[in-house]
Amino acid sequence: MSKNAFVLDDHYGDDGAAREGMILRDMAIGRFNELEKKGLVREASSEEVEKGYQPSIDADPSKDAEGEGDGEGEKDAPKPANKAAPKPANKAA
Repeated sequence: MSKNAFVLDDHYGDDGAAREGMILRDMAIGRFNELEKKGLVREASSEEVEKGYQPSIDADPSKDAEGEGDGEGEKDAPKPANKAAPKPANKAA
């Protein structure tokens, strides 16, 4: 028999890292009980299992509060003062 676990706190386990809010499906009851005692997981509800893991995404710090930017999540590079290529010094050679 197994249980579905809802991760309460980030931790490293036997199968790698588990992030807060993840749903660990079909976990062995012995392992579940061990992690539950440590306060790392709780039993996931059927709604949580159906919904799945939905990580939160932090706002892009490269944009200010006024929403400036090109809309693609990248800052604009400074415009060059001279757009022409430099003339080669030894063109006669």
